[in-house]
Amino acid sequence: MKGRAAARAGWPAVLAAGIVAAAVLPAAPVAVADAGDGSLTVRVVREVNANGRWDDVLEPGLGGVKVVLTDTAGASVTGTTVADGTVRLTPGAQLTGGRYRVEVKNPEPGILFPGFALPKDDLSDPRALSSNVEFVDLAGGRNAEVTTSFWNPGDYCQKNADLVTACIRSDVPGSDDPEAARTLVTHPYNARGDDAETTDLATKAQTGSLWGIGYSKQKKWIFSSAFAKRGANYGPAGPGAIYLSDRNTGELSRFTTVPDAGTTPHDPGTDMDLAFRTAVGKESLGDLDVSEDGRDLYVVNLNDKRLYRYDATGKTASAPKASYPIPDPGCPSTDDWRPFGLGIQDGTVYVGGVCSGESTQNRDDLRAVIRTFAPGTGTFTGTVMDEKLTYPRGRVNGPGPCYGDKWYPWRVTVPDSQDGVDCKSAQVDGREVPNPTPLLSDIVVDTDGELILGFRDRYADQYGTFIAYEPDSPRTVQTFAGGDLNRACRHGGTFVLDANGGCVNNATPANSGNQDPDVKEFYPGEFRLGGYHQETALGGVALSKVEDTLASGVFDPIDVAHTSGTGPFNRGDGTVGAGMGNELTDSFGKAGGLGDLEVLCDEAPFQIGNRVWYDNGKNMKDGRQDPDENPVVGATVNLYDHTGRKIATTRTNARGEYYFDSTLVRNVPPADWVAGREYVVRLDDPADYAPGGPLDGWMPTQFDQGDPAANSKGRPGPGENAYPYADVTPGGPGENDHDIDFGFIQPTRIILDKKDSRTGEPLPGAVFQLWQETNGRPGLQRTGPDPDTQLGAGCATDSDGTCTFTRIQVGSYYLVETDVPEGYEMPENPVTPLNVTTHNCKDNPLEITLTNERGEPGKGK
Repeated sequence: MKGRAAARAGWPAVLAAGIVAAAVLPAAPVAVADAGDGSLTVRVVREVNANGRWDDVLEPGLGGVKVVLTDTAGASVTGTTVADGTVRLTPGAQLTGGRYRVEVKNPEPGILFPGFALPKDDLSDPRALSSNVEFVDLAGGRNAEVTTSFWNPGDYCQKNADLVTACIRSDVPGSDDPEAARTLVTHPYNARGDDAETTDLATKAQTGSLWGIGYSKQKKWIFSSAFAKRGANYGPAGPGAIYLSDRNTGELSRFTTVPDAGTTPHDPGTDMDLAFRTAVGKESLGDLDVSEDGRDLYVVNLNDKRLYRYDATGKTASAPKASYPIPDPGCPSTDDWRPFGLGIQDGTVYVGGVCSGESTQNRDDLRAVIRTFAPGTGTFTGTVMDEKLTYPRGRVNGPGPCYGDKWYPWRVTVPDSQDGVDCKSAQVDGREVPNPTPLLSDIVVDTDGELILGFRDRYADQYGTFIAYEPDSPRTVQTFAGGDLNRACRHGGTFVLDANGGCVNNATPANSGNQDPDVKEFYPGEFRLGGYHQETALGGVALSKVEDTLASGVFDPIDVAHTSGTGPFNRGDGTVGAGMGNELTDSFGKAGGLGDLEVLCDEAPFQIGNRVWYDNGKNMKDGRQDPDENPVVGATVNLYDHTGRKIATTRTNARGEYYFDSTLVRNVPPADWVAGREYVVRLDDPADYAPGGPLDGWMPTQFDQGDPAANSKGRPGPGENAYPYADVTPGGPGENDHDIDFGFIQPTRIILDKKDSRTGEPLPGAVFQLWQETNGRPGLQRTGPDPDTQLGAGCATDSDGTCTFTRIQVGSYYLVETDVPEGYEMPENPVTPLNVTTHNCKDNPLEITLTNERGEPGKGK
């Protein structure tokens, strides 16, 4: 029969008799321990500003992060960062080779992402941030230092972003606050002065009294919620109102009305709304926050003591997604439990409140409690702070006899005494009796994980300034808001207040208004008017993590009496920031005229990229980056959008790195760089593959082999000379992807040497095909959705009896003999399975010797 027909009839994967396959492989290098290797110091920090550098004031170390040092043989040593984010690793006798791969493992995947990396030609600058996979050379006693980072994109903010707050307006008869008086107002974070650089967003007629403020950076929507304050009417949507201000359009609308928020009416015309004082802190809404991903809005209902959760992706919400009772921490009476404050960080919701002591009037019953809430399960997961509020504080007001230098139990009436001291000597018209009673009104989680807490003075919201303090009496009272700005630091699994010794005490006579030396404060800068008022916080706190200050509501922010505004506090030592604050309102004087604060941050930028390398080390062609494999320098990397339009280009540096972003490297136009869109990265410059180019004679290695952080993503395109590419779809703002790596190999050649089995002479004219196994089935089955692929149109042996297949990647193949010269027999089973291993390269081809029998007389050709 003809040889080609015989080949089709005999394709079982059995080696034909008389066929010999032999591979010539290069000798593997022997690993030798390098006595005298140096050490590696790795620092892992929490990035916030996307500038590619470690800013130690803003970006603390991350403890508990696993770091792995691996040699070419695959042996590794592992360390864990300590509290300052550092770990020191030494190869010792466990590792060999001098060159090592460093992998820093993400401690919270899905919450944290790689921080921005700064392209660099070497590791000489330890403040330049690397990706989470690095390569170091410790041979000959060299030491190396690498700094890398993770971040939560929700932490990002632009410098000097706008700050939004609420001015609470008076409706007491005689007030000069018209319906057109502003409520929501913004100003740049670092604006200082009297009404400096402000922009008005809403009026008293539109919103009424507000406290809680949340922001969706995804939608650029500001949410604000109603607040129960005596003498300040609710807005048109009542005590459960949440309003939405659209920064894109400037429009304000009602987002929703939280049910069962209270029924006590305002009545400013009767004793200046005196009867409403009982509803303060117990009705309407407390703090409000929007989740980091912009999907959920959380708000505390003070009346039913539940946490409400709304869909924040639409401009209105007819009903909550869910509501959850906030557990009583064991106050003396259930009526004493008063939740109010919220904070959100790394996907966890913090809910805080106080045991008010109202039922017992005993200061020893005053406590501040914070629980965590898990949105995924809809459950409260534990108590992270439970602190007594019996500590000494700074004086709210300078002259006596009653200073207000402690927290006191909630009450309805103005006290006649404090701590056994008679206050009646001040009981004249306009008497000054501070009596601070606590509301835990705001929770912010700092970058280092510690808590910044805002306490508001409920008493100031009950009595305002110069309004009646008893029924049917012309006598009025001037109230001072004795809130507090605190920090709680972690001790084991719980947080301890600064005032109880939990944090560094920054208070000195010079920076705290010469207050009692027993007072402990992380933020002593609250004092105003030379120490006349030592506690001036109004309960709202905002932190832009890229700034060196935090913002809080305070009274007399620029030492002008009877005003409220925003005040800066240095994050390191808690002293007042440069330039004092920004005065915004004189409504309610010193009695809490300002609501919550929020920073209006942009969405986080994002970055992709990282490394191009030659996969030609000891473990060549395995598709994984090994320490002994060199970078590809000067290769062109192009970025295309989903339409195929090239939008950016860059070149690999001396370390084989490349990055694409619109803010740090700035090689992508911002309008073309949108999270969630599809992009393609290609190494498709023909000059790179031409003689003299960095990829001349190279082709893509295997892709998606093993650890995604250290493998190749470069898929070969269709055709023999196709360029490698990688599809990339950034998941969301700030979700950086530094694993878009490309490995290259020198292609394998398969050389067939065809001989006459009887004479040993070369046999020209034999025809072969090479098929690649892709469907995992034995032999050459040509059915199914993923059939095997023929490489080339076939190859015939020349006069020397040789035939060569080129540009062959690692993998499983079948060599099929399809024709033989005249006078020779076709092998009975002409299929040879081949395994192209990682040890083949261009200079060491896979050589296969095949023989054929000459046909017997009367048979064959």
